[in-house]
Amino acid sequence: MEGIVQVFSALWLGILASISPCPFASNLAAFSFIEKDCTNHREVLKAGLSYTLGRIATFTFLGFLISQGTSHISIISMALQKHGNMFLGPILVIVGVFVLDLLEIPPLKITSRMRAYKFYVGGPKSAFLMGILFALALCPVSAALFFGGLVPLAVRAKSYLLLPATFGLGSALPVSIMALSLSIGISAFIKSEQQLQRIQTWAKTVTGSAMIIIGLYFCFAYNLKIIT
Repeated sequence: MEGIVQVFSALWLGILASISPCPFASNLAAFSFIEKDCTNHREVLKAGLSYTLGRIATFTFLGFLISQGTSHISIISMALQKHGNMFLGPILVIVGVFVLDLLEIPPLKITSRMRAYKFYVGGPKSAFLMGILFALALCPVSAALFFGGLVPLAVRAKSYLLLPATFGLGSALPVSIMALSLSIGISAFIKSEQQLQRIQTWAKTVTGSAMIIIGLYFCFAYNLKIIT
């Protein structure tokens, strides 16, 4: 019974981390990225699952590091808070620019061009990498929940893999639920090719714009320190 309570506690801490301001903005950007393929409900599900797995893998790895000794926890926490968000803003802006086709990919062979496009703006692999990136970009609130709430729980239970993985699942749960809901709703809504094209155009515009806006927010907040 105690083990079940610990797992649910880790899940709840992850959910709390997902709805604090900074991770909420990250999850909003992730959902915007996932919804660009909203006309293909299978791709939405794949991207949502890949994003979730990326976050789970990252927090599981952090749990493994913690299992090697708790003396460096404060160093890891400070490094992730300081440097993670500094990289996140520019990356989001760059991806958003490619999504909106504001910057053309240099002329390449058709296959190479498709691979480059998928690397920048599409596919489960990109969603997985985004999950890792967003998980590493810890803000003070999510860092406090992970290192101050989850880590003591994991140390006490001697569960350095399961509980951090469960925390990762909780931190991605809102995006997973939204992706599933979108997938079900869109597949039932689309009835014509014209409708499909309109939705694709809308999704692309919303995705690119959202990522640029959120990316600029992170740049102003963590790189330029204009927003506090």
